[in-house]
Amino acid sequence: MVEDERHGTRHLDAAKSIVYSQNFGGGGAALGLLLGPLGVAANISMIDSNTEADAVRLRGKLTLAPRELFLAAATQQGLEVVDDAAAGAAGAAGRTLATPYLFVSKTDNDRLLTAAAVRLEYGQGADQWSGVYMYQLPSSYQLDDLARLTPEMQARLGTEAAQGFSALAAFIAKEAPQQDGQAKGGTEKDFSYKSDLLTPRIEIEMNGRFIARSGDLIWFRSFGGVYAVRTSNIKVMSGGV
Repeated sequence: MVEDERHGTRHLDAAKSIVYSQNFGGGGAALGLLLGPLGVAANISMIDSNTEADAVRLRGKLTLAPRELFLAAATQQGLEVVDDAAAGAAGAAGRTLATPYLFVSKTDNDRLLTAAAVRLEYGQGADQWSGVYMYQLPSSYQLDDLARLTPEMQARLGTEAAQGFSALAAFIAKEAPQQDGQAKGGTEKDFSYKSDLLTPRIEIEMNGRFIARSGDLIWFRSFGGVYAVRTSNIKVMSGGV
């Protein structure tokens, strides 16, 4: 399981490998400032209600299997990873634990962005390392589209997800997880950005380290992970990458 459900997050499949995230429905930051704790509680309640309503419409509609897609890609790259759903602590000792998932994020006007993602964990105790690798898929959808997926759309999503997990596996194979979060070689340029994939509804300027451009993707490190985000969903605020 990627993470527990909370007011803005729901799992859309029985395997808990398709994660839906949204934060629409609350009254915004101003409500919390005006009403204090009551405003915060009201926001959470409204967001939770909207999240659950969306999840009811989407649950069980996406038939792809993120774990199988990533593990197949990892095998092709020669990566030695253990599926978190199949291995206990003993089986994962000394190996990299992988939690692949499909991330679905709602942005303005009920538009949904999707990304192939995997959380990697290695080591135990003080030596434990963990990080997220995320690759945004090219297609976006309306909420109504994913609630009524056609076979053609299902096939396209599956193909894009397979390509996304292959890209992630290839990237991971080139750089073994580093406990200090640094690249294997070279100097990565600092920059700041905003992305509606990572912080929908509320644009938050964040810091990252630029890795590379690939087609219409920008690869970078930020807040505990590596992200490949479409240029249409990221605004570079400083750094000129």
